[in-house]
Amino acid sequence: MTNKHLATSPFVMSPTAWEPMENYSLTMIRQHMDRIPEFSFPPGIGIRTYRPDERYIWTRIQRASEKFFKIDGQLFNREFGRDFKAMEDRCFFLVAGQGKEIGTTTAWWQPDWRGQEWGQIHWVAITPDYQRKGLSKPMMSVAMQRLKQSHERCFLITSSRRVAAIKVYFDFGFYPDLESENSQETWAEVASVLDHDILKECGF
Repeated sequence: MTNKHLATSPFVMSPTAWEPMENYSLTMIRQHMDRIPEFSFPPGIGIRTYRPDERYIWTRIQRASEKFFKIDGQLFNREFGRDFKAMEDRCFFLVAGQGKEIGTTTAWWQPDWRGQEWGQIHWVAITPDYQRKGLSKPMMSVAMQRLKQSHERCFLITSSRRVAAIKVYFDFGFYPDLESENSQETWAEVASVLDHDILKECGF
């Protein structure tokens, strides 16, 4: 089920335009947790929460899916070492078949981001064999509903070459954060390869 109140412009991306883009960090924000879109998983796909000491599964998924930089063995500790126990409630694994983990996202949080507590969609990944199969939106629905239980607002950090992911985040009501340095220029570059109502609303 989609939320008709959120922008859902057709995804238009030119591969020849996308490839030369520099890979800049981008922040996206959602100032409220209302009207979260809901999507169902297709047959054969489910989701479960992280279990103690499953960081090796998280790392395997990230290594398989990451295109732009190397995932080292300590990344999990750096990102979630503040509260490993919270991962059992906030981290999710997509599962297929007989329980094979094929994707992950975490409904994380930052206690003092720009002077306030914010929820955070963190480290979204789906392994290559299962990408472009309509799985990212159901997974996002689950993570966003978990954030809604604890937070009034949320943000995420992505990169400018992850255009397909940016489109999903727009469809979930995230907006460009234009406070960051060089964000206007970077979002203008994204707008050159992605047609979306939210970008038009922001003047791009």
